[in-house]
Amino acid sequence: MPTDPAPASSSRPRGVLLIVAILLLEAVGLVVVAAGFVVTLFQADPLSVGGSVFMAVLLLLVAAGLATMARRLMAGFRWPRSPSLVVQLFLVILAFPYFTAGNPLVGLVLIVPAAVVIVTLFSKPVVEFTVRTNGSGMAL
Repeated sequence: MPTDPAPASSSRPRGVLLIVAILLLEAVGLVVVAAGFVVTLFQADPLSVGGSVFMAVLLLLVAAGLATMARRLMAGFRWPRSPSLVVQLFLVILAFPYFTAGNPLVGLVLIVPAAVVIVTLFSKPVVEFTVRTNGSGMAL
């Protein structure tokens, strides 16, 4: 199996670097929230042990997925664009209740990076970077 055909860092568009940075920040945020669920397990009266464990594991898996998408997008693969878009659309959906509940700061923290990623995913340099071939005519 061939190794990752990662291009030189000078040929990566800034949009790709921006998307990767946001995806990694989102992954770190999920790890922090998962740690919060783990901490609740050790409180005097945990609300739900099973629920806290489930949420911690789920958040860690999603964080690992985001980190994998960021790594592969940095290497120039095409497939991370679709799941990245889906994650950002979910964040946009999750942001709206915060605006209606009177907590617009949290809504902005969710919606602004998601909007930046969505717009940047469709920019011409990012699309061209991720639709290149590996030399044998096959797309990455």
